[in-house]
Parts: sequence; C-alpha cells; structure tokens
Amino acid sequence: MSPSAPTRVAGAIDIGSNTIKMLVLQKKGHSLQMLAEQTCETRIGTGIGNAKPVLRKHNMHRAAEAVNVLFQKMVPFNPGHIHIVATSAVRDARNRDEFIGIIRDITGITLEVISGDREAELIAKGILTDPHLKGEKEIVIFDLGGGSVECIHIVEGRVRMAGSLPLGGVRIMESLLSDPSSPLSDSEADLVRKEVLQRVRVLPFALDNEKAVLGVGTGGTFTTVRAILGGRMGRKLEESSPYMTLEGLQSVFQEVRQFHLDQRLRIPNLPLNRADVFPVSLLILITLGQWAGVNRFFHTFHNLRFGLAAELL
Repeated sequence: MSPSAPTRVAGAIDIGSNTIKMLVLQKKGHSLQMLAEQTCETRIGTGIGNAKPVLRKHNMHRAAEAVNVLFQKMVPFNPGHIHIVATSAVRDARNRDEFIGIIRDITGITLEVISGDREAELIAKGILTDPHLKGEKEIVIFDLGGGSVECIHIVEGRVRMAGSLPLGGVRIMESLLSDPSSPLSDSEADLVRKEVLQRVRVLPFALDNEKAVLGVGTGGTFTTVRAILGGRMGRKLEESSPYMTLEGLQSVFQEVRQFHLDQRLRIPNLPLNRADVFPVSLLILITLGQWAGVNRFFHTFHNLRFGLAAELL
C-alpha cells in the first residue's frame, strides 16, 4: 500500500516467538498517535530449542489465524503502509518459507524475516519513541522474547551498542531444563546463568555512569513482573509503577522458582501460557541486569512494532 501523498498512518505486525503484536500509528505534526494495538499469544517458537528447529504445522496455522485477525483490524484505518515482520523463531526455522507463503496467501503481503541486528535496531527506535525516556542520558535495554534477547546501550539518544543473542526464554527452557513443570533446581539455575554470561561476552559493553544508568525492559516477562509486583500492592497493571528494582525482580523469581507448574498457575497475574517459561525467563533478565550493573528498571510497551511503524512514517 503506497499512496502518492506522504504516509500519515502506518501499521506494523511483529511475529515473535511467543506473541504476535499489532500496532497502527498516525503521524500528527512531530508526534505519533496510537490508533490501535493488540497482542495475541501464540508461541510459534515451540521447538526452537532443538538443534534444527522446525515450525510445527499447528503453530503456523494458529499464528496465521492471529495475523489475519490483526490484519483485518488494521485495514479500516487505511494505513499508507503495512509491514509484517518475523523474528527469532521464524528466522531459525528450516521451513520458514512455508510460513512466509501462508502469510502471503492471507494478507497479500510478503512477510519479512529480519536479522537479529535489524531486530535490535527496530527495538531501539521503538524505545526512543517513549516520551517517558526523553530525559534519560544513559539507558540499557533488554527485550526478551522466546527465541532471543536484544541488548542495547543508548547514550544521549544515540545507540552505542546493539546485539541480539540466542537467549530467549523458550529456547533456553527447551535446551537446558529437563522438566519445566518442576521447580527450578540450583543446578539448572546455574546452567542458565552460565549460558547467559557466556553469550554476553561477545558484546562490546561498558557503562559511562553506573549510578545514573536506567535499565529499560520490554516484552512479556517484564510485563508479568510488573503485574505481579503491582498486584502485591492491590494495583492493576495500568495503575502500577513502571519502575522496578533488581531486588524486586529477584523477589518474584525466588517465589516462582520453588513451585511446580500447577502451583505457578495459581499465582495472581501470571498468565497461564507463560507459567512454564516464566522462572527461566526471569532468571535470564536478572543475570543480564547483574552483568550490566543495572539495579533499576523502567518497563515500557514501546518495542519493535513502534520502531517499525515510526520508521514507515
């Protein structure tokens, strides 16, 4: 969809390993206005922990149905551009071309499978659209998905470092845990920490000001932690503080790691479809925070889809 006049409305669909997210943005002067958004939990990345991952037929068709629903909800806004991208689970899958064909048949749009570097670039652009972060001089971003985590260091509004690592929650759960429905043992927790610390060694990272740096978290794990911490104070997610501490993350982890899956399913504000992977995902984030020297975090919903839509505009 490419009108001759400048694009004022753009739509983006982000097919992640755990979720599929839709966003429609409108450009008004120098600002961006959100017209529509929706998230569908699909976990297309089941099996991503295998050496040669393959997208399962059922998961592909369930994801395609979700994309169709989201696409149809975007059309009434008459976006000048609609872009659909997929990240870690699809780009690693041996049969990704089959899924690309399914999405093209449904929407008429060719799905773009983006690289890890491109994913990190779009996340950085999306984060910088959040007005709450305008005054922050130094931020470290962690966007944890099912297949990968993007680590981004921004100083004075400029990206200094951006990297994508195969440390997604589902990937690590499937590859390192013998039984995700059991409590997380000390030995398995050590394996997760060692894997994270081994992977981050490739990132050229150094803080300018450890005392002033702010960690920024986006993705379902951060959303869930915020919801759980807010629930402890009797607040709904939208009423809870977006600011969290490393100590707060650790307190939630120590609670959930000791439970069997059926006990986790009863934890208030822990989504049922994240109960299996949540302890591992949270441990990954805690380990990343400790590695980076970040003790306080800000949770934002401005993620890859915001970066993609803003770029289209």
